[in-house]
Amino acid sequence: MNPTQTSTTIKLLSPTLHLYHYVLRNSLNERPETTDKRRQFFQENLQNLSTHLTSSTNKRASDFVQLIPIEQELAPSGNVLDFTTVPPECQKPNNDRLYLETGIIHSRLVARRLNDTYLLRFTSYVPSIHQEQALPIFANLGEHIANLPLELGQTVILGGILPNSYYSPSDIPQIAANCLSQYYGTQINPNNLRVEEFLNSPFCIYAQPVTIQKFNNYAIESIHLSCVFLYQDPTIEQQADKVYRIFQDMLLSYHKIHFFHSQSIILKKILSQQYEAIERLTEDYNQQKWDSQSLKKLPQDSLDYYKKLSFLQDQSKTVGVNLKNYQECLRQIQQQTGQTPPQFFTEFEQEISFYREQMEANIGFLSPGIQLYEKLMLSVQTQVSIDEAAHQNQQNQQQAKLGQILAGVGAAIGVGQIIEAPITATVSHRLDKGKPEPSIASSWLGASLSVLLSIGIGYCISLAVYRWFTQSKVS
Repeated sequence: MNPTQTSTTIKLLSPTLHLYHYVLRNSLNERPETTDKRRQFFQENLQNLSTHLTSSTNKRASDFVQLIPIEQELAPSGNVLDFTTVPPECQKPNNDRLYLETGIIHSRLVARRLNDTYLLRFTSYVPSIHQEQALPIFANLGEHIANLPLELGQTVILGGILPNSYYSPSDIPQIAANCLSQYYGTQINPNNLRVEEFLNSPFCIYAQPVTIQKFNNYAIESIHLSCVFLYQDPTIEQQADKVYRIFQDMLLSYHKIHFFHSQSIILKKILSQQYEAIERLTEDYNQQKWDSQSLKKLPQDSLDYYKKLSFLQDQSKTVGVNLKNYQECLRQIQQQTGQTPPQFFTEFEQEISFYREQMEANIGFLSPGIQLYEKLMLSVQTQVSIDEAAHQNQQNQQQAKLGQILAGVGAAIGVGQIIEAPITATVSHRLDKGKPEPSIASSWLGASLSVLLSIGIGYCISLAVYRWFTQSKVS
Protein backbone atom coordinates (compact mmCIF):
# COMPACT_ATOMS: atom_id res chain seq x y z
CA MET A 1 0.00 0.00 0.00
CA ASN A 2 1.62 3.28 -1.11
CA PRO A 3 1.29 6.61 0.79
CA THR A 4 -1.32 8.04 -1.60
CA GLN A 5 -3.53 4.98 -1.29
CA THR A 6 -3.15 5.05 2.49
CA SER A 7 -4.16 8.68 2.59
CA THR A 8 -7.29 8.20 0.52
CA THR A 9 -8.52 4.77 1.60
CA ILE A 10 -7.78 4.74 5.34
CA LYS A 11 -10.09 6.72 7.59
CA LEU A 12 -10.19 7.08 11.36
CA LEU A 13 -13.05 7.53 13.74
CA SER A 14 -12.55 10.34 16.28
CA PRO A 15 -8.99 11.31 15.25
CA THR A 16 -7.27 12.95 18.23
CA LEU A 17 -4.05 14.80 18.95
CA HIS A 18 -2.52 14.71 22.43
CA LEU A 19 0.31 17.21 22.99
CA TYR A 20 2.63 17.27 26.01
CA HIS A 21 4.98 20.25 25.74
CA TYR A 22 7.47 20.80 28.58
CA VAL A 23 9.60 23.87 29.34
CA LEU A 24 11.96 23.99 32.31
CA ARG A 25 10.86 26.81 34.61
CA ASN A 26 14.04 26.98 36.64
CA SER A 27 17.04 24.83 37.37
CA LEU A 28 19.30 24.74 40.42
CA ASN A 29 21.12 27.97 41.32
CA GLU A 30 19.85 29.87 38.28
CA ARG A 31 19.54 33.64 38.16
CA PRO A 32 16.12 35.32 38.05
CA GLU A 33 16.71 36.61 34.51
CA THR A 34 17.06 33.01 33.26
CA THR A 35 13.71 32.12 34.83
CA ASP A 36 12.15 35.19 33.20
CA LYS A 37 13.49 34.16 29.78
CA ARG A 38 12.05 30.66 30.13
CA ARG A 39 8.67 32.04 31.14
CA GLN A 40 8.70 34.34 28.11
CA PHE A 41 9.61 31.35 25.92
CA PHE A 42 6.66 29.42 27.36
CA GLN A 43 4.34 32.41 26.84
CA GLU A 44 5.42 32.69 23.18
CA ASN A 45 4.73 28.99 22.61
CA LEU A 46 1.32 29.40 24.21
CA GLN A 47 0.54 32.29 21.87
CA ASN A 48 1.77 30.36 18.81
CA LEU A 49 -0.48 27.47 19.75
CA SER A 50 -3.57 29.60 20.34
CA THR A 51 -3.39 31.76 17.19
CA HIS A 52 -5.66 29.44 15.19
CA LEU A 53 -8.04 28.49 18.01
CA THR A 54 -11.44 30.02 18.67
CA SER A 55 -14.21 29.79 21.24
CA SER A 56 -17.61 28.32 20.41
CA THR A 57 -18.77 31.90 19.74
CA ASN A 58 -15.88 32.44 17.31
CA LYS A 59 -13.74 34.59 19.64
CA ARG A 60 -10.01 34.32 18.94
CA ALA A 61 -8.16 32.42 21.67
CA SER A 62 -5.00 34.49 21.18
CA ASP A 63 -6.94 37.51 22.51
CA PHE A 64 -7.58 35.96 25.92
CA VAL A 65 -5.09 33.10 26.42
CA GLN A 66 -2.33 34.42 28.68
CA LEU A 67 -0.37 33.49 31.81
CA ILE A 68 -1.04 34.79 35.29
CA PRO A 69 1.47 37.41 36.56
CA ILE A 70 4.66 35.74 37.70
CA GLU A 71 4.24 37.03 41.27
CA GLN A 72 1.05 34.94 41.52
CA GLU A 73 2.93 31.70 40.86
CA LEU A 74 2.99 30.90 44.55
CA ALA A 75 2.04 27.22 44.51
CA PRO A 76 4.69 24.72 43.34
CA SER A 77 2.07 23.06 41.12
CA GLY A 78 -1.15 24.10 39.50
CA ASN A 79 -2.74 26.24 36.80
CA VAL A 80 -0.81 29.21 35.38
CA LEU A 81 -3.49 30.41 32.94
CA ASP A 82 -5.16 33.73 33.64
CA PHE A 83 -8.95 33.17 33.57
CA THR A 84 -9.96 36.79 34.25
CA THR A 85 -10.56 37.58 30.57
CA VAL A 86 -11.60 34.11 29.38
CA PRO A 87 -15.14 33.97 27.88
CA PRO A 88 -17.66 31.98 29.97
CA GLU A 89 -18.22 29.44 27.18
CA CYS A 90 -14.55 28.40 27.44
CA GLN A 91 -14.73 27.58 31.15
CA LYS A 92 -16.25 24.97 33.41
CA PRO A 93 -16.59 25.19 37.21
CA ASN A 94 -13.60 23.87 39.20
CA ASN A 95 -11.69 23.08 36.02
CA ASP A 96 -8.40 24.61 34.81
CA ARG A 97 -8.89 23.61 31.17
CA LEU A 98 -9.97 25.92 28.38
CA TYR A 99 -12.67 24.52 26.06
CA LEU A 100 -12.36 25.69 22.47
CA GLU A 101 -14.09 24.91 19.16
CA THR A 102 -12.93 25.66 15.64
CA GLY A 103 -15.29 24.22 13.04
CA ILE A 104 -15.72 20.53 13.73
CA ILE A 105 -12.55 20.41 15.83
CA HIS A 106 -12.87 20.52 19.62
CA SER A 107 -9.83 21.43 21.73
CA ARG A 108 -8.80 21.40 25.36
CA LEU A 109 -5.91 23.57 26.54
CA VAL A 110 -4.08 23.44 29.88
CA ALA A 111 -1.02 25.34 31.12
CA ARG A 112 0.35 24.17 34.44
CA ARG A 113 3.38 24.51 36.63
CA LEU A 114 4.81 21.18 37.78
CA ASN A 115 7.35 22.27 40.42
CA ASP A 116 10.37 23.32 38.31
CA THR A 117 8.64 22.74 34.95
CA TYR A 118 5.94 24.32 32.81
CA LEU A 119 3.52 21.97 31.04
CA LEU A 120 1.49 22.91 28.00
CA ARG A 121 -1.04 20.12 27.44
CA PHE A 122 -3.26 20.29 24.43
CA THR A 123 -5.91 17.85 23.16
CA SER A 124 -7.66 18.37 19.85
CA TYR A 125 -10.17 15.96 18.29
CA VAL A 126 -13.07 15.51 15.92
CA PRO A 127 -16.12 14.02 17.70
CA SER A 128 -17.36 10.69 16.39
CA ILE A 129 -20.68 12.29 15.41
CA HIS A 130 -18.85 13.71 12.40
CA GLN A 131 -18.15 10.18 11.17
CA GLU A 132 -14.79 8.90 9.95
CA GLN A 133 -12.08 11.32 8.86
CA ALA A 134 -9.30 10.91 6.29
CA LEU A 135 -5.69 11.05 7.49
CA PRO A 136 -5.10 14.65 6.27
CA ILE A 137 -7.22 15.74 9.24
CA PHE A 138 -4.00 15.55 11.28
CA ALA A 139 -2.67 18.54 9.34
CA ASN A 140 -5.56 20.58 10.76
CA LEU A 141 -5.25 19.13 14.25
CA GLY A 142 -1.52 19.88 14.27
CA GLU A 143 -1.69 23.40 12.85
CA HIS A 144 0.90 25.67 14.54
CA ILE A 145 1.96 22.79 16.81
CA ALA A 146 4.42 20.59 14.92
CA ASN A 147 7.02 23.37 14.73
CA LEU A 148 6.81 24.75 18.25
CA PRO A 149 10.39 25.45 19.43
CA LEU A 150 11.54 22.95 22.03
CA GLU A 151 13.42 23.29 25.29
CA LEU A 152 12.92 20.49 27.83
CA GLY A 153 11.02 18.20 25.44
CA GLN A 154 7.78 17.43 23.65
CA THR A 155 5.61 14.40 22.91
CA VAL A 156 2.65 14.29 20.56
CA ILE A 157 0.38 11.24 20.23
CA LEU A 158 -1.87 10.96 17.19
CA GLY A 159 -4.72 8.58 17.95
CA GLY A 160 -7.86 7.31 16.30
CA ILE A 161 -10.14 4.30 16.10
CA LEU A 162 -9.14 1.98 13.27
CA PRO A 163 -10.60 -1.57 13.48
CA ASN A 164 -8.02 -4.23 12.69
CA SER A 165 -10.27 -5.52 9.93
CA TYR A 166 -9.39 -2.37 7.96
CA TYR A 167 -5.70 -3.24 7.51
CA SER A 168 -3.13 -5.99 7.58
CA PRO A 169 -0.20 -5.87 10.06
CA SER A 170 2.21 -5.06 7.24
CA ASP A 171 0.25 -1.86 6.51
CA ILE A 172 0.78 -0.36 9.98
CA PRO A 173 4.20 1.31 9.40
CA GLN A 174 2.92 3.05 6.26
CA ILE A 175 -0.36 4.12 7.89
CA ALA A 176 1.49 5.55 10.92
CA ALA A 177 4.08 7.26 8.72
CA ASN A 178 1.31 8.85 6.68
CA CYS A 179 -0.40 10.14 9.83
CA LEU A 180 2.87 11.75 10.89
CA SER A 181 3.53 13.09 7.40
CA GLN A 182 0.20 14.92 7.50
CA TYR A 183 1.00 16.28 10.94
CA TYR A 184 4.55 17.47 10.11
CA GLY A 185 3.82 18.56 6.56
CA THR A 186 6.79 16.56 5.32
CA GLN A 187 7.22 12.97 4.23
CA ILE A 188 8.14 10.57 7.06
CA ASN A 189 9.94 7.34 6.19
CA PRO A 190 8.07 4.35 7.70
CA ASN A 191 11.42 2.62 8.23
CA ASN A 192 12.25 5.25 10.88
CA LEU A 193 9.29 4.22 13.02
CA ARG A 194 9.32 1.70 15.81
CA VAL A 195 6.15 -0.40 15.65
CA GLU A 196 4.88 -1.91 18.90
CA GLU A 197 1.61 -2.94 20.51
CA PHE A 198 -0.23 -1.51 23.49
CA LEU A 199 -3.77 -2.37 24.66
CA ASN A 200 -3.89 -4.92 21.83
CA SER A 201 -3.54 -2.08 19.30
CA PRO A 202 -0.68 -0.75 17.15
CA PHE A 203 1.49 1.86 18.89
CA CYS A 204 4.13 3.42 16.62
CA ILE A 205 6.97 5.66 17.82
CA TYR A 206 9.06 8.24 16.00
CA ALA A 207 11.86 9.73 18.17
CA GLN A 208 13.97 12.66 16.97
CA PRO A 209 16.89 14.19 18.88
CA VAL A 210 16.71 17.98 18.58
CA THR A 211 19.49 20.49 19.27
CA ILE A 212 18.06 23.26 21.44
CA GLN A 213 21.18 25.24 22.34
CA LYS A 214 24.78 25.48 21.14
CA PHE A 215 27.83 27.00 22.77
CA ASN A 216 31.40 26.57 21.59
CA ASN A 217 31.63 23.02 20.22
CA TYR A 218 28.87 21.63 22.43
CA ALA A 219 25.13 21.18 21.89
CA ILE A 220 22.35 20.51 24.42
CA GLU A 221 19.82 18.09 22.98
CA SER A 222 16.17 17.41 23.64
CA ILE A 223 13.76 14.78 22.32
CA HIS A 224 10.85 15.40 19.96
CA LEU A 225 8.77 12.26 20.43
CA SER A 226 5.85 11.48 18.11
CA CYS A 227 3.55 8.47 18.41
CA VAL A 228 0.62 7.02 16.48
CA PHE A 229 -1.91 5.00 18.50
CA LEU A 230 -4.52 3.15 16.40
CA TYR A 231 -7.28 1.87 18.71
CA GLN A 232 -9.14 -1.32 17.82
CA ASP A 233 -12.49 0.03 19.04
CA PRO A 234 -14.05 2.71 21.28
CA THR A 235 -13.41 0.60 24.39
CA ILE A 236 -9.65 0.73 23.79
CA GLU A 237 -9.90 4.48 23.26
CA GLN A 238 -11.58 4.84 26.66
CA GLN A 239 -8.82 2.78 28.29
CA ALA A 240 -6.20 4.92 26.56
CA ASP A 241 -7.83 8.14 27.81
CA LYS A 242 -7.19 7.01 31.39
CA VAL A 243 -3.55 6.20 30.57
CA TYR A 244 -2.92 9.67 29.08
CA ARG A 245 -3.18 11.20 32.54
CA ILE A 246 -0.35 8.94 33.69
CA PHE A 247 1.60 9.70 30.50
CA GLN A 248 1.73 13.35 31.59
CA ASP A 249 4.03 12.52 34.52
CA MET A 250 5.86 9.67 32.82
CA LEU A 251 6.78 11.82 29.78
CA LEU A 252 7.88 14.65 32.07
CA SER A 253 10.44 12.31 33.66
CA TYR A 254 11.36 10.90 30.24
CA HIS A 255 12.19 14.33 28.81
CA LYS A 256 13.92 15.62 31.95
CA ILE A 257 16.20 12.58 32.00
CA HIS A 258 17.18 13.14 28.37
CA PHE A 259 17.66 16.87 28.93
CA PHE A 260 19.85 16.59 32.01
CA HIS A 261 21.79 13.61 30.70
CA SER A 262 22.62 15.64 27.58
CA GLN A 263 23.91 18.44 29.81
CA SER A 264 25.90 15.99 31.93
CA ILE A 265 27.75 14.71 28.86
CA ILE A 266 28.83 18.27 28.04
CA LEU A 267 29.87 18.95 31.63
CA LYS A 268 31.85 15.72 31.69
CA LYS A 269 33.75 16.72 28.54
CA ILE A 270 34.55 20.19 29.89
CA LEU A 271 35.60 18.83 33.28
CA SER A 272 37.75 16.15 31.64
CA GLN A 273 39.65 18.85 29.78
CA GLN A 274 40.17 20.80 32.99
CA TYR A 275 41.22 17.63 34.82
CA GLU A 276 43.75 16.84 32.10
CA ALA A 277 45.10 20.40 32.33
CA ILE A 278 45.50 20.27 36.13
CA GLU A 279 47.20 16.87 35.90
CA ARG A 280 49.63 18.26 33.35
CA LEU A 281 50.36 21.23 35.62
CA THR A 282 51.11 18.96 38.56
CA GLU A 283 53.38 16.75 36.44
CA ASP A 284 55.26 19.74 35.00
CA TYR A 285 55.33 21.63 38.28
CA ASN A 286 59.12 21.98 38.38
CA GLN A 287 59.28 23.22 34.80
CA GLN A 288 56.69 25.96 35.35
CA LYS A 289 57.52 29.52 36.32
CA TRP A 290 55.21 30.36 39.21
CA ASP A 291 54.53 33.86 40.44
CA SER A 292 51.83 35.75 42.29
CA GLN A 293 49.76 36.15 39.09
CA SER A 294 49.62 32.40 38.44
CA LEU A 295 48.73 31.89 42.11
CA LYS A 296 45.79 34.30 41.73
CA LYS A 297 44.46 32.35 38.72
CA LEU A 298 44.45 28.92 40.37
CA PRO A 299 41.68 29.60 42.97
CA GLN A 300 39.35 30.86 40.21
CA ASP A 301 40.04 27.74 38.11
CA SER A 302 39.49 25.56 41.18
CA LEU A 303 36.20 27.30 41.99
CA ASP A 304 35.00 26.91 38.40
CA TYR A 305 35.89 23.20 38.47
CA TYR A 306 34.10 22.71 41.80
CA LYS A 307 30.98 24.50 40.53
CA LYS A 308 30.76 22.36 37.37
CA LEU A 309 31.36 19.18 39.35
CA SER A 310 28.56 20.21 41.74
CA PHE A 311 26.23 20.71 38.77
CA LEU A 312 27.13 17.26 37.51
CA GLN A 313 26.30 15.80 40.91
CA ASP A 314 22.97 17.69 40.93
CA GLN A 315 22.13 16.31 37.50
CA SER A 316 22.87 12.78 38.66
CA LYS A 317 20.50 13.28 41.61
CA THR A 318 17.85 14.74 39.28
CA VAL A 319 18.10 11.72 37.00
CA GLY A 320 17.83 9.43 40.02
CA VAL A 321 14.66 11.15 41.30
CA ASN A 322 13.07 11.06 37.85
CA LEU A 323 13.97 7.39 37.48
CA LYS A 324 11.84 6.64 40.56
CA ASN A 325 8.98 8.76 39.18
CA TYR A 326 9.27 7.03 35.82
CA GLN A 327 9.19 3.57 37.40
CA GLU A 328 6.13 4.52 39.44
CA CYS A 329 4.32 5.66 36.27
CA LEU A 330 5.14 2.39 34.52
CA ARG A 331 3.74 0.55 37.53
CA GLN A 332 0.55 2.63 37.45
CA ILE A 333 0.05 2.00 33.72
CA GLN A 334 0.36 -1.73 34.23
CA GLN A 335 -1.99 -1.60 37.21
CA GLN A 336 -4.52 0.51 35.29
CA THR A 337 -4.53 -1.54 32.08
CA GLY A 338 -3.36 -4.98 33.16
CA GLN A 339 -0.77 -4.79 30.38
CA THR A 340 2.90 -3.93 30.15
CA PRO A 341 3.53 -0.44 28.71
CA PRO A 342 5.08 -0.25 25.22
CA GLN A 343 8.52 -1.84 25.15
CA PHE A 344 10.07 1.47 24.05
CA PHE A 345 9.30 2.90 27.49
CA THR A 346 10.22 -0.18 29.50
CA GLU A 347 13.59 -0.40 27.72
CA PHE A 348 14.24 3.22 28.57
CA GLU A 349 14.05 2.27 32.24
CA GLN A 350 17.20 0.20 31.69
CA GLU A 351 18.83 3.05 29.78
CA ILE A 352 18.22 5.38 32.72
CA SER A 353 20.02 3.00 35.05
CA PHE A 354 22.96 2.97 32.65
CA TYR A 355 22.91 6.79 32.44
CA ARG A 356 22.97 7.01 36.23
CA GLU A 357 25.84 4.55 36.59
CA GLN A 358 27.75 6.42 33.89
CA MET A 359 27.22 9.77 35.61
CA GLU A 360 28.25 8.39 39.00
CA ALA A 361 31.39 6.87 37.44
CA ASN A 362 32.24 10.22 35.84
CA ILE A 363 31.78 12.00 39.17
CA GLY A 364 34.02 9.45 40.90
CA PHE A 365 36.72 9.85 38.24
CA LEU A 366 36.61 13.66 38.23
CA SER A 367 36.30 14.30 41.99
CA PRO A 368 40.09 13.98 42.70
CA GLY A 369 40.53 17.09 40.57
CA ILE A 370 39.43 19.16 43.60
CA GLN A 371 42.28 17.72 45.69
CA LEU A 372 44.72 18.26 42.82
CA TYR A 373 43.80 21.93 42.69
CA GLU A 374 44.18 22.28 46.46
CA LYS A 375 47.58 20.56 46.55
CA LEU A 376 48.84 22.49 43.54
CA MET A 377 47.71 25.79 45.10
CA LEU A 378 49.52 24.88 48.33
CA SER A 379 52.70 23.94 46.43
CA VAL A 380 52.59 27.08 44.30
CA GLN A 381 51.91 29.23 47.37
CA THR A 382 54.94 27.69 49.10
CA GLN A 383 57.13 28.18 46.02
CA VAL A 384 55.98 31.77 45.53
CA SER A 385 56.58 32.51 49.24
CA ILE A 386 60.11 31.12 49.02
CA ASP A 387 60.85 33.05 45.83
CA GLU A 388 59.39 36.24 47.27
CA ALA A 389 61.40 35.80 50.50
CA ALA A 390 64.60 35.33 48.48
CA HIS A 391 63.75 38.34 46.36
CA GLN A 392 63.01 40.40 49.46
CA ASN A 393 66.30 39.30 51.03
CA GLN A 394 68.14 40.32 47.88
CA GLN A 395 66.42 43.69 47.97
CA ASN A 396 67.34 44.13 51.64
CA GLN A 397 70.98 43.36 50.87
CA GLN A 398 70.98 45.78 47.99
CA GLN A 399 69.39 48.44 50.17
CA ALA A 400 71.95 47.76 52.91
CA LYS A 401 74.80 48.08 50.43
CA LEU A 402 73.32 51.28 49.13
CA GLY A 403 73.09 52.53 52.70
CA GLN A 404 76.73 51.52 53.21
CA ILE A 405 77.79 53.46 50.17
CA LEU A 406 75.80 56.50 51.17
CA ALA A 407 77.15 56.29 54.72
CA GLY A 408 80.72 55.96 53.43
CA VAL A 409 80.35 58.85 51.02
CA GLY A 410 78.81 61.02 53.69
CA ALA A 411 81.49 60.10 56.20
CA ALA A 412 84.24 60.67 53.65
CA ILE A 413 82.88 64.10 52.78
CA GLY A 414 82.53 65.05 56.44
CA VAL A 415 85.98 63.76 57.41
CA GLY A 416 87.54 65.38 54.36
CA GLN A 417 86.16 68.76 55.27
CA ILE A 418 87.45 68.38 58.84
CA ILE A 419 90.99 67.15 58.10
CA GLU A 420 91.70 69.05 54.90
CA ALA A 421 92.95 72.24 56.59
CA PRO A 422 95.22 70.53 59.18
CA ILE A 423 96.77 68.18 56.63
CA THR A 424 97.32 70.93 54.08
CA ALA A 425 98.92 73.16 56.78
CA THR A 426 101.17 70.31 57.96
CA VAL A 427 102.33 69.51 54.42
CA SER A 428 102.95 73.21 53.68
CA HIS A 429 104.87 73.61 56.90
CA ARG A 430 107.25 70.83 55.90
CA LEU A 431 107.59 71.69 52.20
CA ASP A 432 107.41 75.47 52.26
CA LYS A 433 109.79 76.39 55.05
CA GLY A 434 110.63 80.09 54.95
CA LYS A 435 108.08 80.86 52.22
CA PRO A 436 105.41 83.44 52.96
CA GLU A 437 102.69 81.61 50.92
CA PRO A 438 101.95 77.86 50.50
CA SER A 439 103.13 76.45 47.18
CA ILE A 440 100.86 74.79 44.63
CA ALA A 441 102.62 71.46 45.15
CA SER A 442 102.02 71.46 48.87
CA SER A 443 98.35 72.41 48.36
CA TRP A 444 97.74 69.54 45.90
CA LEU A 445 99.62 67.05 48.05
CA GLY A 446 97.69 68.13 51.12
CA ALA A 447 94.38 67.79 49.23
CA SER A 448 95.34 64.33 47.93
CA LEU A 449 96.28 63.09 51.38
CA SER A 450 92.99 64.52 52.73
CA VAL A 451 90.99 62.62 50.10
CA LEU A 452 92.80 59.34 50.70
CA LEU A 453 92.49 59.60 54.43
CA SER A 454 88.79 60.61 54.30
CA ILE A 455 88.01 57.69 51.97
CA GLY A 456 89.70 55.26 54.30
CA ILE A 457 87.94 56.60 57.35
CA GLY A 458 84.59 56.72 55.42
CA TYR A 459 85.01 53.07 54.38
CA CYS A 460 85.64 52.00 57.96
CA ILE A 461 82.59 53.91 59.16
CA SER A 462 80.32 52.53 56.37
CA LEU A 463 81.50 48.97 57.06
CA ALA A 464 80.65 49.39 60.72
CA VAL A 465 77.21 50.79 59.84
CA TYR A 466 76.51 47.93 57.36
CA ARG A 467 77.41 45.29 59.94
CA TRP A 468 75.27 46.98 62.56
CA PHE A 469 72.20 46.93 60.27
CA THR A 470 72.63 43.47 58.72
CA GLN A 471 73.86 41.33 61.63
CA SER A 472 71.57 40.06 64.38
CA LYS A 473 72.17 41.46 67.77
CA VAL A 474 72.79 39.02 70.55
CA SER A 475 71.23 40.10 73.80
